[in-house]
Amino acid sequence: MSAAKRLATLGCVGLLATTSACASSSSSASGANASKTSITLGTVETYSSLDPAGAYDTGSWLLFYNIYQRLMSYAPGATIPTPDAASACAFADSGDTTYTCTLRPGLTFSNGDPLNANAVKFSFDRVVELGKLKRDNGSGVSVLLSTLASVTTSGDLGITFHLNTSDATFPDRLASGVGSIVDPKTFSATQLLQGNDPVCSGVYKVDSVQLGTPVDGKPNPQSVTMSLNANYKGQALSATSKAMNSSVTMKYYTDSSGVMNALNDGDIDLNASSDLSAADLVRLQAAQVLGKGLQVDTGAGTQTRMIILNVKNGPFSSQPVRRAVAELIDRDAIADNVYQRTVVPLYSVIPEGIGDATTPFQDLYGEGPTASTASQVKNDLVRAGVHLPVSFPYYYAQSSPGSDAEAAAIKQQLEVDGIFKVTLKPVGNLTDLIGQWGTGKVEASVSGWSADYPDPDDYVSPFLGAPGTFGSYYTNSEITNVLTPETLKQNDRGSAEAQITFGKIQTDLAKDAAYIPLWQDKQFIVTQGDITGVPLTLDTAEIMRFWMVGKS
Repeated sequence: MSAAKRLATLGCVGLLATTSACASSSSSASGANASKTSITLGTVETYSSLDPAGAYDTGSWLLFYNIYQRLMSYAPGATIPTPDAASACAFADSGDTTYTCTLRPGLTFSNGDPLNANAVKFSFDRVVELGKLKRDNGSGVSVLLSTLASVTTSGDLGITFHLNTSDATFPDRLASGVGSIVDPKTFSATQLLQGNDPVCSGVYKVDSVQLGTPVDGKPNPQSVTMSLNANYKGQALSATSKAMNSSVTMKYYTDSSGVMNALNDGDIDLNASSDLSAADLVRLQAAQVLGKGLQVDTGAGTQTRMIILNVKNGPFSSQPVRRAVAELIDRDAIADNVYQRTVVPLYSVIPEGIGDATTPFQDLYGEGPTASTASQVKNDLVRAGVHLPVSFPYYYAQSSPGSDAEAAAIKQQLEVDGIFKVTLKPVGNLTDLIGQWGTGKVEASVSGWSADYPDPDDYVSPFLGAPGTFGSYYTNSEITNVLTPETLKQNDRGSAEAQITFGKIQTDLAKDAAYIPLWQDKQFIVTQGDITGVPLTLDTAEIMRFWMVGKS
């Protein structure tokens, strides 16, 4: 997602009451052998739009992965995308600037309209055009197609993407929310979807949307009801892989306590993302009885959290001062005492589980401070001519669970032996924090990061883009102009060459210490005792595949 959008769910949705949508046959081809089971999920991640050209947030993409088909998708457990609406896709040239796909024959949308090469071209051209016209709901989602020069077709099944530069991540972009294929007969080429009734192409079709009283002038989604799309043909479902339910309802809540109460009351079968507090998760795990009552399923996560230091203004323009922060941070203490081990200490900007991740912060600064670390750091700073204590304000969004306790812990760790003097500056939410970054005066802050796709590049390139995007102003010409372009020519992401290049990038970032990783998340889904299939959806792609969830 755009830099800001990947830190928070922002945006608005079109104002409409309950609507019917996605007309299709009442029989379910994709669900002919599916269980006649209804699943109800709950989350705090509301959607901003049901139009892929107008949404760039977690809540919207959660729906998109289930109601829209893409040329490529991630099979459970995979970090490399494989064909979905396509029967085959590949780079057609050694420079990785031409990418071709062949569609599966006979695809249709939920209303019976043909899903052909023209529909694919229309979908991508539309995202780019609405972005240029600034009619994208303020989402900025077209940035994901910045390397796309044009799309051409060959007959009903052939599509060729012409890129303006080498981009080994292009298959991942096709598998992301921006790659959602829409019906050119029902979506406008120059306007966003008006209403909440999209014709769908994915495993599910939208049946109805319920909206509540607008909040701050913006519509307030309460629920989305979906049923299996009879016309879906793709990777997710086949003769040997049936849907485990026939319909899904997504309910929205204002906070984690609302989700927890709904689970306790049996109003929902499971939460749809990591919505619950660490205290609730630890309590539930301790009280869990297999097959009885609420169950907790856990999987590896790839969302990260890091300290961001302003290298342009303030004390962190000095590299020794930034490195001092990196040496004094005790990630284990934060994971233990603040988050009760619901997160994992992180020693690189690229999280564990994503290809080519290393541990340069551990290699350079150790696992955490020892008894002698403070005196050593203090002596190093004095020798560098740094006046102690180093005073600075530390900004953080209180809306992030555990943020107050985390900030207090970091303040205590950095103020050891009088090295730093930290003034905590809480702001209400991430929108407020982003606004503070825009002033250029935030010397230090902390925020999370959620990638668009499970590729190491998406944990590096965004932080070296427009200076000041995250309030850091950090640049590195070798990474930006040499190493990153090199990685984008390496379409074999598991090759030794790619590992070497990404290894150097991570080490260089750790040496400069403008972004100091703290932890990566774990995924936690809490379910009623009769819910099945959830562990199959908890992988590093972090995609909730609704069709895999059933009841015993």
